[in-house]
Amino acid sequence: MNWKSVFSYLGFILIFLAVAMLLPAIVSLVYDENVFIPFFLGAFVSFLCGVILIKKFRRENLTLGSAMILAGLAFIVVSLLGSIAYLDHMQPLDAVFESVSGFTATGFTTASPESLPHSILFWRSLTQWLGGAGMLLAIILLLSSPGMSAYYMYKAEAKMHRIETNVLLGVKKVFMIYGIYTCLGILLFVLVGMPVFDSVNHAMTAISNGGFSVRNQSLGYYASPSIELVAIVLSILGATSIFMHKKLFKKDFSSYIRSSETQLFWLFAVVFASLVSFSLLATVGEPLRSGVFHTLASLTSTSFTTGLTGYTDIAKVLLVMAMVIGGFAGSLAGGLKLVRVGVLGKAMTWISKKIFYPSSAVVPFKFNGRTIDDQELTVISLFSFTYIFLLIVSSLALSFMGYATTDAFFVSASAEGTVGLSTINIAAMNPVGKIILMAGMLLGRLEILPFFVLFFVIYSRIKYK
Repeated sequence: MNWKSVFSYLGFILIFLAVAMLLPAIVSLVYDENVFIPFFLGAFVSFLCGVILIKKFRRENLTLGSAMILAGLAFIVVSLLGSIAYLDHMQPLDAVFESVSGFTATGFTTASPESLPHSILFWRSLTQWLGGAGMLLAIILLLSSPGMSAYYMYKAEAKMHRIETNVLLGVKKVFMIYGIYTCLGILLFVLVGMPVFDSVNHAMTAISNGGFSVRNQSLGYYASPSIELVAIVLSILGATSIFMHKKLFKKDFSSYIRSSETQLFWLFAVVFASLVSFSLLATVGEPLRSGVFHTLASLTSTSFTTGLTGYTDIAKVLLVMAMVIGGFAGSLAGGLKLVRVGVLGKAMTWISKKIFYPSSAVVPFKFNGRTIDDQELTVISLFSFTYIFLLIVSSLALSFMGYATTDAFFVSASAEGTVGLSTINIAAMNPVGKIILMAGMLLGRLEILPFFVLFFVIYSRIKYK
């Protein structure tokens, strides 16, 4: 494990974070708010740590294991340093929780947004935008690492699309696509009647599939179908693979239509939206509008809400299923991802064929036009099992704390799927519950494996030291 290279790259990330923490200070100046010190302090600490790491450690090419460790370590360190900005407004644990929720683009909050200054609101939204961009860059970094072509799990994630050999070119394209959609979102929100400051924040958190809002009632505050439509469109764009966006920008729309993930996404969207809406007929004033909105918010892992009051246990379970499924591979959405769900679903018929045919028969297994070998299927199955196992464990832990089983399951799925919708008052949750949710958010954001690699390497060094 090349720790020197990991720490050197981490240093560059921290310097970038330091620059980003100065932006809310500008917002504070514009709105004449005296909220400078937390941002300057956070920027100073981040910049200092970054410079020390760059000076002390030499940067070299990353191996696959090193890239995974960097991704996991970066999200933890950045979340801790980013929490400094909240310390004047929250207790330390809540500050860390808010920061983790932001950088993992989840959307849980312990704060009352309308009580916070503009600069803090902007920082919350910016953390989700940066966390989303960071996740896309992590995907490119992992897929571009030496030896990556041999690692079947992430090959399946990327659907075997060719990744540019020049990582910097990939980074440039990510920020270009991400930036264009963000500007488009700001314009659309303004056009449908949202104030400019609100539009900037909601555009950042919609495209990142984060869902932080500047309003206590989230999008329910505006009571506007047009605003909800814009938010959902941006969320769907964020939940679509970055590789697919590159094709869309080249006007290759047929690839989107033919994609198995696209077909699955819209199939699940229609089915779950219909079922959720039907289950709300007797309890919610506009069941179709609410059902469609929250179904798509769950599938795209976006925590925007118009209110979950009146939602039945059946509706909550259906939304949990949508959260677990998630969006496209290589996107900002959480969950198992459509590619894995599709592979596992098709594996059922494939296994049936293998049992029916003679043992000597060769039965190829294909998904989305690509052959999936036994080894890949095993890894996808193992990942899915681990995901569900962790979900059950966290749900049971919250249940033992006294929360209703359905609500515990809902919030745990929301954390691990980095969705952020909640039927529990997060602010009033006890510290252990918040720590469990933070662990779920971090594991879910990077899809478990990088953190397992990080913990294993740390454990090995302690054991054999």
